[in-house]
Amino acid sequence: MAQKKGFIQSFFDFSFSSFVAVKIAGVLYAINIVGAGLFAFSVIISRFFQGFFYGIGALIVVPLLYLMYIVFIRLSLEAMVVLFRIAENTARTAENTKYLKNEKLLK
Repeated sequence: MAQKKGFIQSFFDFSFSSFVAVKIAGVLYAINIVGAGLFAFSVIISRFFQGFFYGIGALIVVPLLYLMYIVFIRLSLEAMVVLFRIAENTARTAENTKYLKNEKLLK
């Protein structure tokens, strides 16, 4: 069975036998939350410079769009992680099946 590799070893694994995406999903999520939050804040501030009612409108609309974006990013990252975990588990099942098949042939 394949050994677990560290992040750097997985990153430079040119055979692609281990996946990096699962390890960086949390970091990508955090970057998206912070980046979208800064963008939302800057949009609200810029709308207040355009006019008071634009700012009030932005205070209502922008947080809703921010939450929708974060939910979309979360679902996308979860789907990515699920796909990679399916691939890892399928590879593990194939290795175990090959091992069991070899055990049967030896008996």
